[in-house]
Amino acid sequence: MNKELEQLVLEYEAVSASRDMEAEQALKKFEAHIDIVSSQHPNIPRENLRKSVIKAHRKWALKQDTRPTSIPPKT
Repeated sequence: MNKELEQLVLEYEAVSASRDMEAEQALKKFEAHIDIVSSQHPNIPRENLRKSVIKAHRKWALKQDTRPTSIPPKT
């Protein structure tokens, strides 16, 4: 994963995991970072970048939830 995308995914995770004032601050930080990355890549519309980050976050979150089973498969 691209380092910028990874940072945005982790910031979005902070938004999703937080509540109240903490969530508001995390969202402001995330949106500011989206603005910075968007200005560095003018050929990518801001909303497309935001949607891509959310999609990448979903994939990342699913990978975080997958744990190997404690019972090995029968061979």
